[in-house]
Amino acid sequence: MKAVTDESKIDPDPFLIAAVCLQGAAVILQLVQIAQSAHNAQTSSGAIGNRKSVLTKLEKAIEDFDAAIATTEKAARRASDAPDKEIYESSFRISLGVMNFTAKSVQEYHKNVSAMSNKLSAMTIWIGMLISQDPDMAAELGNEVSNVVSNSSQRLNELMANGGSIEAVLREAKLVRDALKNVITKKLDDRSN
Repeated sequence: MKAVTDESKIDPDPFLIAAVCLQGAAVILQLVQIAQSAHNAQTSSGAIGNRKSVLTKLEKAIEDFDAAIATTEKAARRASDAPDKEIYESSFRISLGVMNFTAKSVQEYHKNVSAMSNKLSAMTIWIGMLISQDPDMAAELGNEVSNVVSNSSQRLNELMANGGSIEAVLREAKLVRDALKNVITKKLDDRSN
């Protein structure tokens, strides 16, 4: 087996970035699903009193997830000789994209994808808390998100089924994140007045 040097090129999978972003969109789109279902769970008075805190923490979790995605994309673009071709134009399929990174860049790529996953985990926890403890607010957010990105679930499912480009997956997932972040920001700003 040939030893890996810092000049050797290694092929990490660009699918990882899009897969984590897709998972984030799926977590957010649960709110739309809650809004469209006839939930019968009752929101407790404690949850209503805690809404501002939960929404503030969820807003921060989305911002942190966005920052981790931006860091990962920037590092991948800089490590790539042809970022459009190697990353964005690649098909959303496991192990089909080809990136040629140095060993150091591969380490940084995986460290950054791990950071994205950690930030996604925090966002997932806050959305789960909102759904379980304040289903009325979860449904309200879901309705408002749906008004902005009404066909995102369908588009993301089609991109997965058809192997759309990683760029298309990233763009649609960002639309979903931005929709929720904007709805939360508006609610927090309205409640502050």
